[in-house]
Amino acid sequence: MERLMQLKLSAALSAALLLFSFNIHSDDHMSSNPVFVPVEIQQCKFANNKDMDDFLKLIPAWNDLLDEYSQFPYSGWTVTPHYRSGSTVSFDFAWLGVSDSWENFGSIYDAWFVDGSDLAKKFDKIRTCETQTIFGSQAIRPAKTRSETGVMLVSNCTLKEGTTPVELAMADSKWNEYLDSIDSEGGIYRWFPGPGAEVDAEYTFKNVLTNSSMTEWGKSSDIYVNGGGIPVQMQIYGDMLDCDAPRMYQTSNMRDVRN
Repeated sequence: MERLMQLKLSAALSAALLLFSFNIHSDDHMSSNPVFVPVEIQQCKFANNKDMDDFLKLIPAWNDLLDEYSQFPYSGWTVTPHYRSGSTVSFDFAWLGVSDSWENFGSIYDAWFVDGSDLAKKFDKIRTCETQTIFGSQAIRPAKTRSETGVMLVSNCTLKEGTTPVELAMADSKWNEYLDSIDSEGGIYRWFPGPGAEVDAEYTFKNVLTNSSMTEWGKSSDIYVNGGGIPVQMQIYGDMLDCDAPRMYQTSNMRDVRN
């Protein structure tokens, strides 16, 4: 982890939270008060001829330090680019960190600033992370299966002008019902940009799909591509969203203290 600016919601994230703060009373897939948890992404390159093996050697010491502050839950993954374009992905790996609340996220960083400086110097000799961003993550469909490794697909999506949060939430509910009907195991999350995001970002949120394995991803893709999923999604969402082609990443868990 790197030293961050004082934890404050950026104007972009604040606007997103305000936009999606609405009250709906319906089925279990539609939350009356949407919850946004902090997700940080650090895009890193290896330095000094180091590689992932060198990075992983420091993880036990990092876990030991966070164990001392277990009252502030923080989970982390390494994220390795898989299917992508060289023009859109230029880092060796990314770090994905999640806390269950914004206060706990800030508290674990305060602890890191006090007791993690020596370990931070060791990390700095292995990689540099010029891009660091905090997102507000909304779980549209929590993943049903957890695993040590997994697959993550990320797209940039723009909410079409005139689409209301209520309309989008109702479409999400219908899409969740469809995914329930086909026993989909994967997760769907929306990451709204906050501190560290590009000042000229032209997307509303990042659409994040997760699976526990390539096999699980392939099974869901078979249904989506060849089993009627595409027309169902088009019928449900219409032209509410405009999303670019997804990038695929492989994830590996370093610490998971989620409930």
